[in-house]
Amino acid sequence: MSYPPEHIVNQSGPAGNIKISYGPDQDQVIEFYGNEESSVVVVLIHGGFWRPTIDRSHLQPLAKALADKGFNIALVEYRRVQGDPDQYLLDVVSALGMLKDKKVILFGHSAGGQLVILAARKINNCIGVIAASPVADLIAGEFENLGDGAINLYLGGKAEDFQELDPIKVSVPKCRIEIVHSENDFIPRHVAKNYYDKYQENHANLGFTLLGQSDHYTLIDPRGHGLDKLISLIESIKIKAEEGMK
Repeated sequence: MSYPPEHIVNQSGPAGNIKISYGPDQDQVIEFYGNEESSVVVVLIHGGFWRPTIDRSHLQPLAKALADKGFNIALVEYRRVQGDPDQYLLDVVSALGMLKDKKVILFGHSAGGQLVILAARKINNCIGVIAASPVADLIAGEFENLGDGAINLYLGGKAEDFQELDPIKVSVPKCRIEIVHSENDFIPRHVAKNYYDKYQENHANLGFTLLGQSDHYTLIDPRGHGLDKLISLIESIKIKAEEGMK
């Protein structure tokens, strides 16, 4: 059966095995799937141009698919109040605080890619980041008018006034970072690749992959080849981290 790409953000899947709260708000929750005994947790941070109308439910099928492959998955929800941008990152970091006894791999899609790059700088147990089609350059994204002004709605102002929330304007996380962009993405390639181009010379642990025959949703759609690519990236990060500990 063929599905239009936009179908992905309207889907949902099974709830996690366990659901915990990391704050009093109904959106401050984490759903866990899969192998709870694993020392490595893959944390999923959804996108949706920071809009309150798009939540974690469209990543539930991906969480279940990765859990079925043997991974320990944490699917995070966070508050999405446009014009209060600090709250987004604060929630993600607070959720990660619940996992401080584990090693974590952060996966973020689209706006979630921006959040995981920033969040990785604030924790000590991150062994890798996979940022899929990330809005890693807010000023470039603003210039492109992504999501009909989504960046300005999220920030409540101009991108140049929020440099501490712009991945390309802050220091690079110490862990490995894999930027993955899709060949047929509606987010222009440079919005993701500018980050790689700026920092790759001095950061050996920074990678960029252009995924062929793919669109904005490929890496979060467990029904296609994006799942295999995501699994290979997760496994590669785990192997590199294990080698570094020897």
